[in-house]
Amino acid sequence: MSPRSKVIAAVVMLAAPACKGAGSGGEGTPDATATPSPQASAMPAPLANTPTSTASAVVTASLEGGPPPVPLRGDVALEADSLARETVGYTLSAVMRQGDLSGPTRAPEVNVAGIDAARKKTELRLAIELGASRMRVALLGAGWVVPAETELRARADRYGHVVVWPGGATYRPVAPGALRALIGERRFDVAPVTPAELTPKEDVGKRIGIRTRKVEVATRAAKATFEIGRAADLGEGGVLLCRMLLDLMNAPPSSALCGDGELPMRAELRWTARGSIVFEVTGMLKRDKVDLPTSSLLVPPSGATFAESPLPVAGVQAALSPPELAAFRTTPIEMPAVPHGNGDGLVVANASDQLRVLHVDGVPVAWAAPGAKDVLSGLQRGRYIVQSRTFLGEAFDPPVTQTVPGLAQLGTSDAGVR
Repeated sequence: MSPRSKVIAAVVMLAAPACKGAGSGGEGTPDATATPSPQASAMPAPLANTPTSTASAVVTASLEGGPPPVPLRGDVALEADSLARETVGYTLSAVMRQGDLSGPTRAPEVNVAGIDAARKKTELRLAIELGASRMRVALLGAGWVVPAETELRARADRYGHVVVWPGGATYRPVAPGALRALIGERRFDVAPVTPAELTPKEDVGKRIGIRTRKVEVATRAAKATFEIGRAADLGEGGVLLCRMLLDLMNAPPSSALCGDGELPMRAELRWTARGSIVFEVTGMLKRDKVDLPTSSLLVPPSGATFAESPLPVAGVQAALSPPELAAFRTTPIEMPAVPHGNGDGLVVANASDQLRVLHVDGVPVAWAAPGAKDVLSGLQRGRYIVQSRTFLGEAFDPPVTQTVPGLAQLGTSDAGVR
């Protein structure tokens, strides 16, 4: 056999097991203790058999040429992780913004400073660490429906995420297709992963000084516009951030949206029915191995224990304290008595089968579980603009004028007492 023939034969032998692995993907498993969510079905489509767009290539192996990533299961604990010190990493600050929110009416008693302070406290902030093969995202601020300082971690050789509860003592894997239910409804239901159509655009721009290219992504759940940037020596860290955003729209994690050294600088997700949410990087700092601790990137964290228990989804949970809600107005306004009022508070009743977030004057002030009813204390007597929404904004009621005291019905088109 000639030397050239020997080389070809060796390449074929090496490629065969890799091709076999690419066609034997697994499925995510939903939380057995949780009831099905209206936004998710019981089981995802098998990732290896998920069709992909003809407009884009699909990543079926790691960038190093190894086997394809393995999908995580929500009911299986992970082995301890180890990681050599990363030579380069990045720390990012980012925000998520919901669209179509209505602010307060113009009135002498409206306290703009108090509303701005509440808006800042409930801003959906993300503190992100990216290594060459790991990602850590901390959810900061009081506006999330999951506990503040919850973390999402990911690694390049696994599809899906690991949620780390505040304090870092416990974790749980999040199967591909389940992130949307976790972020929006405090559930681990796994929705089907559907094909993604990727369409590169000629538009180029800049975000915080970094040149970007645009890519449009379409799935059954949403249409999105991504602005992709490049960072030196980033490796696959930015790919993991792309996977996180793709998971919110039920796209295959193998979708070739970001390549080696790339990351999403901005993404606008527009849901198929209506509504939207925007992710945007607001700051970025390159770090070297001297000040880049690898312990914060381990998946799962060192010493953390597996916990399969679901998050409680019950009652009406306030995001702001009564004094912070009282600061929305400088003084109370006398209002006529209403038959279903409750003293000086606002009765919040969720008539829908979805977790709903109550926005007052454009600020998320509380979330309510399906069928929950309770009193939200703190708002002074007067009139406010209120709106009921799902957290990610796929469903919402139109804004209405709400009197306090009074009853706010969430999940209906006639919310509010006028």
